[in-house]
Amino acid sequence: MTSFQGFLRFGFGAAVAFSLLSGPVRAEDVREGAGERPVLVELFLSQACPMCPKAAALFPDIAARDDVVALSWHIDYWNMTSSPDGSWADPYSHAAFTKRQKRYNKNIRHKSSIYTPQVVVDGVAETVGAKQEKIEALIETAPRAGAAVNSSLSDGAIAFEIGESEHGGNAYLVIFKKRASTRITSGYNKGKVFDEAHVVTGVQPLGLVRKRGGEIRVGRPADNEACALIVQEPGQARVVAAAYCPG
Repeated sequence: MTSFQGFLRFGFGAAVAFSLLSGPVRAEDVREGAGERPVLVELFLSQACPMCPKAAALFPDIAARDDVVALSWHIDYWNMTSSPDGSWADPYSHAAFTKRQKRYNKNIRHKSSIYTPQVVVDGVAETVGAKQEKIEALIETAPRAGAAVNSSLSDGAIAFEIGESEHGGNAYLVIFKKRASTRITSGYNKGKVFDEAHVVTGVQPLGLVRKRGGEIRVGRPADNEACALIVQEPGQARVVAAAYCPG
């Protein structure tokens, strides 16, 4: 059994909670071809951001949709911002999540500036994370074309079969907490409670999936966590495939 290398994980147990069972990617051909797939919806926010409570409250409704894969990434640049009630260090924040947001803004907005709350849809469109109607419109108009993903669960292992796609892409396993509740005791949001959905706690690069598709096998998440598979074109561009782990 090979443990994850380069696995980004913090505060929720050891990195060996997940493992690759057969190497990063087994490029075995699969018969499933391109087809309609769930839309990837990513929220970038911070518990220290005064504009973020509304976005955090809206996101569980988005996460409940069966036509999306929803992930909430907590960025770190609000952590040391002072307010009359001091600062708040978001316990789910990480510099790598900020880096992911920066890449999206360079790709989509062609700007180095970033803001919260922000929602990115399928890696190619963005809007303010508190604008529910705009988010829903971006979901409805997303092309949904890409690789079909079939998943199965057996003997503690998850197998993803990824179908053909136009370009292939880089695969990632994202680990998240389905629900998380945090009482804020300082900073701009002092006294508020963030009841959140699909809060990311770790991410693992799995390697390149070629356009002919292939199979990826990983271990099951811990009992209090879930996971999702993302395949994106190189450069963190258009989403090729997205699927939740079964179970």
